[in-house]
Amino acid sequence: MRTLFKDISRLISDNRISIFWLLAMCCFMLSFFNLAPSSSSRKADRVERMLHKRENVLERYVERAFETPAEEWLEFDEFPEDMVLYRYVGSQLQSWVNTFPISNDDINLHSSWYRIHDLRNRNIFNIPLAFLSESSQYVNLGHSWYIIKVYVRDDITIIGAIEVMKQYSSENSVLRNTVNRHLGLNRSYITAPAYINDTDVIYTSDGTPAFSLLRTESLTDSNHRSSGMRWIALLMALLAILSFQSRYKNIVSMYFTLGGIFIMQICSFMMIKDIPVDSEIFSPMLYADGNFNSFGALMVFHIFILLYCIAVYISRKNIIKDIWNSRPVARNIKAAALGLAIIGIAVYIHITFRSLIRNSSINFDLFQINNISIYTIGTYLMYGLLFLAVLLLLNIFIPTASRTYRLRRKRHSKRLILGYVLAVSIYTTACVEIFSFQKECENIRVLTGRLAIERDLSLEMQLQSIEKSIISDPLVRRLTGNPEYESIILNRLAERYFFNILPEYNIRLAVCNRYQSILTEDYSGPVNCFEYYKNIIDNYGVRLSDKSAFYYLDYFRNNISYLGAFSILRGGMRYDLYLEIDSKTNSDNIGYPSSLLDNITPAANTVRYPYSLAKYHNGRLTSHQGRYNFPVSINVYSYEEGFSHYFLEGTVLFVNKLPGTNMIAVSRPARGFLPTAISFSYLMLCFGLLLIALPHLFRKRNRESLFRPKHSFRMKMTVLLTASMVVALIIMAIGSVVILIGYVNGNNNIMMEETLLSVQSTLTKMTRTTENYDELNTAEVYNAMNAVAQNSQVDINLFAPDGHLIRTTKPDVFNEYLASARMNPQAYYELVYKKRMQVIQEETIATLNYYSLYTPIYNEKGTLLAIANIPFFVNDTNFEYDATPIIAAIVNLYLILIIIALFAGITMSNSITMPLKEISRNMQAMDITHKAEHINYRADDELGLLVKTYNQMIDDLDRSAKKLAQSEREEAWSQMARQIAHEIKNPLTPMKLKIQHLVRMKAQGHSDWQNNFDSLASTLIEQIDILSNIASEFSNFEKFYTDEETEFDLVEVLTRQKILFENRDNIEVNFRCNVDRAIVLARKEQITRTFVNLITNAVQAVENKEKGIINITLNMSDGRYRTDVEDNGSGVSEENLDKLFTPNFTTKTRGSGLGLAICKSIVSRSHGDIFYTRSQELGGADFTVILPAHTEVSEDYT
Repeated sequence: MRTLFKDISRLISDNRISIFWLLAMCCFMLSFFNLAPSSSSRKADRVERMLHKRENVLERYVERAFETPAEEWLEFDEFPEDMVLYRYVGSQLQSWVNTFPISNDDINLHSSWYRIHDLRNRNIFNIPLAFLSESSQYVNLGHSWYIIKVYVRDDITIIGAIEVMKQYSSENSVLRNTVNRHLGLNRSYITAPAYINDTDVIYTSDGTPAFSLLRTESLTDSNHRSSGMRWIALLMALLAILSFQSRYKNIVSMYFTLGGIFIMQICSFMMIKDIPVDSEIFSPMLYADGNFNSFGALMVFHIFILLYCIAVYISRKNIIKDIWNSRPVARNIKAAALGLAIIGIAVYIHITFRSLIRNSSINFDLFQINNISIYTIGTYLMYGLLFLAVLLLLNIFIPTASRTYRLRRKRHSKRLILGYVLAVSIYTTACVEIFSFQKECENIRVLTGRLAIERDLSLEMQLQSIEKSIISDPLVRRLTGNPEYESIILNRLAERYFFNILPEYNIRLAVCNRYQSILTEDYSGPVNCFEYYKNIIDNYGVRLSDKSAFYYLDYFRNNISYLGAFSILRGGMRYDLYLEIDSKTNSDNIGYPSSLLDNITPAANTVRYPYSLAKYHNGRLTSHQGRYNFPVSINVYSYEEGFSHYFLEGTVLFVNKLPGTNMIAVSRPARGFLPTAISFSYLMLCFGLLLIALPHLFRKRNRESLFRPKHSFRMKMTVLLTASMVVALIIMAIGSVVILIGYVNGNNNIMMEETLLSVQSTLTKMTRTTENYDELNTAEVYNAMNAVAQNSQVDINLFAPDGHLIRTTKPDVFNEYLASARMNPQAYYELVYKKRMQVIQEETIATLNYYSLYTPIYNEKGTLLAIANIPFFVNDTNFEYDATPIIAAIVNLYLILIIIALFAGITMSNSITMPLKEISRNMQAMDITHKAEHINYRADDELGLLVKTYNQMIDDLDRSAKKLAQSEREEAWSQMARQIAHEIKNPLTPMKLKIQHLVRMKAQGHSDWQNNFDSLASTLIEQIDILSNIASEFSNFEKFYTDEETEFDLVEVLTRQKILFENRDNIEVNFRCNVDRAIVLARKEQITRTFVNLITNAVQAVENKEKGIINITLNMSDGRYRTDVEDNGSGVSEENLDKLFTPNFTTKTRGSGLGLAICKSIVSRSHGDIFYTRSQELGGADFTVILPAHTEVSEDYT
């Protein structure tokens, strides 16, 4: 199976270019087809089946509710959140599980008449549950749609419902339309009441048509899918182009690749133009500036910059060679162009990063963990890759510039890479700090400019439209003049004319005549009412329009104020009605968030924690907000006109000096060193992984070494040590964060309990003598609730003993059906049935989670009058700002400790396994001709004993090796002596016979002895030459044992031999090499002698041919250099193959038979190999010499 997988992987790898192009074409073609999901009818069938399953679940709970005694509370564990169950005994609601968002849950029409407590409630006559039947119905209750069915047995009535969807009139960050995920629906579908002619109707289990299923998909959605397929096609095309470049890697292919990437870039920007702006990543609300109209467009451009650099980097070797081989002028131009490209990318990074920080809504402060988004991570990731692109180009530029400009070149060490990571981390941190502060200054300048002019134009239009109605209102005119009716007049005006602004504004009424005095906060004693308001109008009032009764009051405070002045004649007396309308400050918008009501407070032009705000008029503090202790008076002329900022004793002060004597100041605590250090450390980690670990893993050799051997002792030790330390640190980090959050939550619980006790105490004092809850429906109780709510900064809901809402300080939440008028069933059970003193539990309204506090209100007789409820929405803004840096610091500290633990674990495991590794390495590299090094490990432990034994073994082995070498040398000398004696004896015998024969001829006076002497002399000279060659071979053999190994370049050696042997016209000597350098560690003279011998043999084999060819080829494979010496001679016959490389064998008439034997010995002792094959190219002999490569310098980083 593994072999099959490797074969498939190799097949895919070999044909990846074609595969990528094929996928690109397929995706592009598919983009023109409508790839809509399964048909709506099949979707409807699936939804219907899932609905029937939910109905079965609900009916099982209904059956259990019937089986539960009527006097017992229904307790269902793990009741589904999408279901509601109400159980009535008679017409009285006895138990409920979950709630409907309605204000009246009666099931009988007549029962509602005695529940009318608030005539302003427009929902009191809305009794939706009274019109339900025993067949399933699709009903809208509040903002939700339900499948509802009524079950009746005897006097027990149960209403069961399954929520299908929530549908709000408008959506925001809190109010979001949702569908029931248990029905297999998503936002692509909506439901509608079923009609006769509808298609895709969903039927309930009893066959009743429930709702129709409608798709919300539009042509735009189809275009989104088509666009997605085109983006995939573009990605496949880019992969094909880069695969093409990675295969050929030459400069020509690089130009084609760059052109292909450029074409793909043009296509991508054409596709971006078709993307609608409602896509968040391409929305200008996220980022927009200059040529880049969206964050997505900028990221796409970043990716193409990276692809250009990768394409160039793939051809780096050929680029460097091309520049080195160019003429000086061209070399300088090319090197300068490469340098300018690096500078251009660096400038591009700076400009775009500054633009992104200043013109986007993305948070780049990494110490604010809660504000980090996917866009923050994506931005840092992309800029990290751009820094990697610069590094790739530097790896081309540095060796090029070192030769072009004669600079000293340094190889890329890990220290230099770490320095680069440190530099880009410091640069990024500095950019974020500087540009974020500039952005902050601009935002505060705009905010203070808005705060200088605070007016509500929509309210002003409304005030002008109701002026005549107010002055002519009969009830107001009739009640004016009687102080007892002022509250009734105010209620009349509030309910009739200002009901829509009550959540955002406070309204006060003053009715006075010309002689009446009033008490105000601005004066210590009584002041004439008319003069008081006339002074306000004269000093601060700006009439809304000509003859308008309303004035805008320019108090230069944090709120918006208007004053209406009306005169009414009654009984001959003139009365002045002054209507003060003041916007609520942030402290007034308490309790339920305003986002629930989908409104924005007019006074929203304020600041949030940690900022503080102050307004000065004529040098006096008129209003302030926040924690900062602003001075009550200042010299406004000491500040620069316009906007400026100052750093004052741990505080950053932003000042907007307006024309005149008005000034707005905003302050926040200055950030210390810790947040910057946190951000810097995160960036160092991120960029370190991108610039060091990622390229390191992409190197094949490092990937293999990472996983080999998989079950080594060192790996086990590393995993054990690092895992134990890392797990311990992670547990400690999680524990620290949990403890911190628990501490904060504990403080919140204490605060909630104190608030609950305060509300309970106040309401209990007021209701001590009250007999029943109907008596709580008074203005006094309502005003008391409002006062407590204002003082405690909460909203208060008051429920009757049966769990139904009586009063609330935020009626709009219930009038808009955002919450149920029936209290939480679990809280009701705990308080009423279990008699708890208080209940605190988590609840949900829309998509907001909050704490809900309940406490019972008893009278002095111990009768339960009501249940007070406080929805506690924790204002986590302060907590986020204060605690987030602490949490970030904790996480950062433990992250650093984890990294240290990783290195410590690796170091410890290395220190433990290093002696074993040294023993293994020494044993693998052990050479009997060299003494192995001792291992220096002095610890007195088990490893120390093993190392000591190993060192002793090395010494014993060295002594044995010396004895063996001496014995082998003596044997070699003995064998060589016998061979020399044999070789000397062979020519001496014929020489002796010839000389004796010549002596006899002379002694006999033979006349031809002179001619024989000349022939004898020639023969003797030939034999003497043979003896000389034997002496030379013997000398070379002796040198083999005395020469030292050195590092030398085979390319240089073979090149010289080629030149030496290129001296014959009929012999062609060729040298081919595919490596620049071939460094080996051997005895240079002996290896040179080997190649001289082999080439000489080749020359002798082809010297009699008309055209002799000798090819010398040098290649590298698997860490070894292979040198082939081939000729087109006759080669070695089959019967002589076994005699090669043995002494005394030669095919030459004058050969000694020692050459190849000595060559074999030289190569073998150089840890290499030599063998003979028939040349496939030339047909003659092919002698191959293989020597191990010697790497003296580690590779470059890249």
